[in-house]
Amino acid sequence: MLDFLFSRGRKRYGGYELLEEIARGGMSRVWKARKPDDDRICAVKVLTPESVETMARFKAVFETEEGEIALRMNHPNVIKTYDYGRMRRDAYYIVMEYVDGPNLETLVVLESPRIAEGRFELVLQMGAGLQYIHEQGLIHRDFCPKNVLYGSEDVAKIIDFGLCVPATLQEKTFMARAGTASYMAPEQVRSQPLDVRADIYAYGMSAFEVLTNRRPFPRTQSRSRRMQDHLNIKPLRLRQVCPDLPQELEDVVEKCIAKDRQMRYKSMDEALRDMRAAVDIALSQQG
Repeated sequence: MLDFLFSRGRKRYGGYELLEEIARGGMSRVWKARKPDDDRICAVKVLTPESVETMARFKAVFETEEGEIALRMNHPNVIKTYDYGRMRRDAYYIVMEYVDGPNLETLVVLESPRIAEGRFELVLQMGAGLQYIHEQGLIHRDFCPKNVLYGSEDVAKIIDFGLCVPATLQEKTFMARAGTASYMAPEQVRSQPLDVRADIYAYGMSAFEVLTNRRPFPRTQSRSRRMQDHLNIKPLRLRQVCPDLPQELEDVVEKCIAKDRQMRYKSMDEALRDMRAAVDIALSQQG
């Protein structure tokens, strides 16, 4: 059970007034909230006590200097973290910037015109946010369209640092296969130690989906099958789905999603440099 305090009929948590629930998952619930002392609107994410591994990850990140890194992160394409804490021994919460828009997964499924119109800018914004996260010494480990919010001002913001780890942490067994199966790098599926190239793989998979409105592997309900596809199935090529996209854009995505991480970009700096050049070509062909 989650602990709430009620004052004059209002629901509060960790000193924040909860206005409405905006998201719910197996590991957390998220509310649009207000901080009473300055009326700032924010989002409060409460981690469920039942999620033991998530609690352990939270402690490892937010009860050390990594939590201070999260609070200091300041980039237009990364959600701002304002505060974190716990109500009792096993009830943790994170207070974040509120974004008045859905995630990219929702927009892709709905085939929203916003995706079609902004797809090139979106892949650049996603890459810029991920590049910044890596510059802070962190690996996201669960980068995907579901974890990118797209607000009314057409700004993409990367969210959900629940699986984030310091880039220096090389624990092979700690939640190694946690994440979203459709975007896991092969080494993540194999529970091998990860580096930034796992995020680069997820970025390439996400860019493919934003650019084409399709995934490079078949959609399936089986999590196990989706993970195995990263190991055994050759992905679709970008221009198989959208022949109007330039070869240069396909080349960047393919290098991001190479099954052998030695063949991928070594950093988001390199990947974003080539992505920007490819997007310039795509825009010039459109014009």
